[in-house]
Amino acid sequence: MKKFLLPLLALALSATAASAQVAPGQDATRSQRTPEEMASHQTQGLTKQLGLSADQSAKVQQIMLTRDQDMLAMRSQTQAGPGDRKQMRAQMMAGRTKYDDQLKAVLTPDQFTKYTAMQANRRERGMGMQDGKVKQKDGKVKIKAKTDS
Repeated sequence: MKKFLLPLLALALSATAASAQVAPGQDATRSQRTPEEMASHQTQGLTKQLGLSADQSAKVQQIMLTRDQDMLAMRSQTQAGPGDRKQMRAQMMAGRTKYDDQLKAVLTPDQFTKYTAMQANRRERGMGMQDGKVKQKDGKVKIKAKTDS
């Protein structure tokens, strides 16, 4: 029995150590996605949520690909060295406005309204994560605030 448990324990410990190699707060699969994969995934989600036509889906795919490539380039600039955070924020805001304008030209007014509502909801959830933990299940949102203890 001991001969069986010892190798099993060693295997479990090595698997735990291997899974701990991902940086905190980063999903291993997300960080390895290419801009093409990210754009495809985002387009599929928007197609499903907004009911995009095939023509709209192709145009949205191209917009998302360009946006993801630009974001990757900006991220690599910040990783190369410390930069001006205000300048980087301004670039990101300008990029978001640019791509929102492009999407507005492709989507119907109803679809664009729904898209902006989805983005606002996403930002709200992101802000909630800064203050504590937010869980959403069955349409209900639970927030667990940080405590300084």
